Amino acid sequence: MIICRRVNKEFRLNRRPIRVLDDVSLQVAAGESVALIGPSGCGKSTLLGLIAGFFLADGGEVKVEGRVSLMMQQDMLLPHRSVLDNACLPVEVRDKKRLPAARAEAASLLPLFGLDGFGESYPDQLSGGMRQRAALLRTVMDGGDFWLLDEPFGKLDALTKEELQEWLFGIKSRFKPGVLLVTHDINEALVLADRIYVMSERPGRIKAELMVERGQREQQQAEIRRLLLRGK
Repeated sequence: MIICRRVNKEFRLNRRPIRVLDDVSLQVAAGESVALIGPSGCGKSTLLGLIAGFFLADGGEVKVEGRVSLMMQQDMLLPHRSVLDNACLPVEVRDKKRLPAARAEAASLLPLFGLDGFGESYPDQLSGGMRQRAALLRTVMDGGDFWLLDEPFGKLDALTKEELQEWLFGIKSRFKPGVLLVTHDINEALVLADRIYVMSERPGRIKAELMVERGQREQQQAEIRRLLLRGK
């Protein structure tokens, strides 16, 4: 599991403390998909950074049972490496002896990721949607028990975004990771998540936790909007 208990985090800006997270508690079980939705600057990405181990909480507890793989907002593909070389980078960094087997595995997954025939292509030869799929393939190859997805489709046009949301739903059904998805998109959260945490403005607090009801999308969209508009 991923467990956050009463987590607090501050940063300093011009020597002044800025409280980003305040008493945040949440959890993600193995195989479960959870969305974190809230206004810009409320600490959603900071929370992913704490879970990934980039920095430490100032208070509370962050506990991760298993490995995590992080996909950031930008695809972060290295321009001088092919799709396959980018996808296998986590394996190459950890254990070069496994690289031939990893390349063969990644090549076998290219059709599933809509990249058949593009294994030797470079990032500047790909569309935005293809670059995001390549970045997710790299996340899969990292082998984490949990995927931390930081607005993976936030930079894409609406049509491409909707197509990739449905595609990702199928991908996670295939690999069955635990997922913690940061998003501003209410519909994306309802499509991809089993549960949704709604956060307040900074300092980020958990306002509500909702179970996703597949047959009640419109009602739940309205409820989440109401929660986001409501004060702290």
